[in-house]
Amino acid sequence: MGIIPLLLIHLATPAAALDLAAAAEAAVARSPHAAEAKARRTQAQAAGREVFWTRWPRLSARGSAMRSDDPLFAFGELMMQRRVTAPDFDPGTLNRPGYRTGVHGSLELGVPLFTGFELRRAGKLAGLAADEAEVMGGAAAQAVRLRTTDAYLRDLKAGALLSELDARLATARAAVDSAERLRKQGLVLGSDHQAALAVLSGLKAWRARAAAEREAHRAELGVLLGGLSPDTTGTLRDWAPPVEDDAALVAAALASRPELRAAGLRTRAAGVKRDGASQSILPTVDAFAAVNNSADGFHSGAASRLVGVRASILFGDPAYASRRARAAADENAAAAARAGAEDAARGEVLARAAGLRGLAAALPEVSEALARARASLEQVRPLYREGRQSVLEVLRAEEAVARLEEARLETVYRQRAEWASLRAAQGLYDADAAAALGRSLEATQ
Repeated sequence: MGIIPLLLIHLATPAAALDLAAAAEAAVARSPHAAEAKARRTQAQAAGREVFWTRWPRLSARGSAMRSDDPLFAFGELMMQRRVTAPDFDPGTLNRPGYRTGVHGSLELGVPLFTGFELRRAGKLAGLAADEAEVMGGAAAQAVRLRTTDAYLRDLKAGALLSELDARLATARAAVDSAERLRKQGLVLGSDHQAALAVLSGLKAWRARAAAEREAHRAELGVLLGGLSPDTTGTLRDWAPPVEDDAALVAAALASRPELRAAGLRTRAAGVKRDGASQSILPTVDAFAAVNNSADGFHSGAASRLVGVRASILFGDPAYASRRARAAADENAAAAARAGAEDAARGEVLARAAGLRGLAAALPEVSEALARARASLEQVRPLYREGRQSVLEVLRAEEAVARLEEARLETVYRQRAEWASLRAAQGLYDADAAAALGRSLEATQ
C-alpha cells in the first residue's frame, strides 16, 4: 500500500495516533500552498505546450458584408464577382452605379517561418517557469513539513512536562497534607507551611499554563492536518543529532536550497529576456495561402486564390536602447538577488549548526543537574519524615526537579527543532529526513 492511501486511512480515523513522519506527509498532502505550487507548474507546462503548437499552421476564416453607392466600390465588386459586362462601362452607370452589396469571405492558412527567435525564447521561459514552480513546490512542501514537525515536537514536550508536573504535584500534595496534620499538632512552623502552600499553588498554576499551551500546539497541528487532532507518539529522550562540518553544510545548502535554485532559474530567465530585447528589431516572416470569395448576396460568388510569403521589419525603434538597458538591469538585479540569497543561506546554516553544537554541549550539564535534583529530592523526603527538614524544603526540591526537567525537555526539543531547521536551511528536509527525526523519538534505536 502506498503512502497516500495510508495517509487517507490515518485522516479518516478521528483522533488517530500518527508518528512524526506520517503527520508531516499528511500535512504536505493537504497543504493549499503545495497545491498552489503544483497548479503553477501545470500552468507553466501548459504555456510551453502553447508555444509548441504556435509553430504549427493556423487556419482562420473571415467574413464581411458591405453596401455602398461609391463608384469605385461598385465597379470593384463587379470585377471581384467576375460579373463585368459591356453596359457596365457606360459613363452614366460608372458615375452613378446605385447601391451595390458585397459579401466577402476568406479562408487563410498561415505558418510562421521566422519570428525573430520569439517562439524559441517563449519556449525557454515556459520551461524555466515550470522548473521554478517545481522547485518552489518543494520549498512549500518543506515549509509545511517543518511547521508540522515543530508543532508535533512542541506537543510532545508539553505532554512530557504535564506528566512530570502531575507526578510532582501528587507527591507535593502528599507532603503538604502530612504537614497539615503535623501543623495541627504544633510540630510544623506556620510560616514554613504557608510558604510550602505557595510553592504548591505555583506548581498548580504552572500545570494549568502548560495544559493550555499543549492545547494551543494541538490546535495548530490540527489546522495543518486539515482539522484532525491526532495523538502524538514518541519520547523526547536524549539525542545526539548528526552535524557535518561547516564547509559541508554550506556546500549542501548552496547546491540544494530551493530559494537558491529558483533564483538561479530567474537569472537565466532574465538572460533570455535580455536576448529578446537585443533581438527585438529582427524581421518576422510567415507564409500564407488564402481562398477569397466575393458575392452580391448570400449566394455563390467568384473565388480567388492567393499564396505568398510576408516579411515585416522595423526600421528604427526609439525605445530599443532603453529596452535593452532595462533587460540588462533586470538580469543584474536577478544575479544580485541570488548572491544575497546565498549570503543569507550561509548565515542561516552556520547559525543553526552553531546552535545545535551549543545545545549538544549543554545537554549533559542539564541532565546531570536533573539527576542531582532528583537525588536531592529522594534524600530530603526521609529527612522530612524524620523531622530534620521542613516541608518547605521538600516542596522546593519538587519544584527544582520540575524546573530542571522542563529545561531538559526544552533542550532535547530544541535539538530536534534546530536539526530540522538546519536541514530545511539546506533544502534537505524531505520525507526521509522527517522519518529519521521520527526514529529519534523511539524508545530504542
